[in-house]
Amino acid sequence: MAAENIVVVAPDQGLRQSLAFALEVEGYSTEAYDALWKAEPASRKSLCTIVDDEILETEAQLAKVLHGSGCRVVLLVNGVTARAAAEDDAIVLTKPISGADLVHVIDGLAETARVLEVGGAVRQPSRPGPT
Repeated sequence: MAAENIVVVAPDQGLRQSLAFALEVEGYSTEAYDALWKAEPASRKSLCTIVDDEILETEAQLAKVLHGSGCRVVLLVNGVTARAAAEDDAIVLTKPISGADLVHVIDGLAETARVLEVGGAVRQPSRPGPT
């Protein structure tokens, strides 16, 4: 299902690969990028976009990510950006995260998308309830 594609955006190649591997083992397809602008087209078609806060240069860039992608954002934070993201109803995971925690969140988003499936077409929830 195309809606179960996950976009991963992180400056660190090791983190990108680790996140992608954890999700692919669980059956999700992933696309990984080292820059937000590169990820934008894929993010519009994905179940969600996982963004490492270290790639964000400003609060304005965070707001653009949260409101401009058209899909759900899972933000990986060290704590500083958590408040701003929480106010915008993003899913926030504080680093270090475990693969199991990440998969649990993604499974919840995928289940919500399946429940909202109407007439064979999946409607992407803009802000599903907490998982």
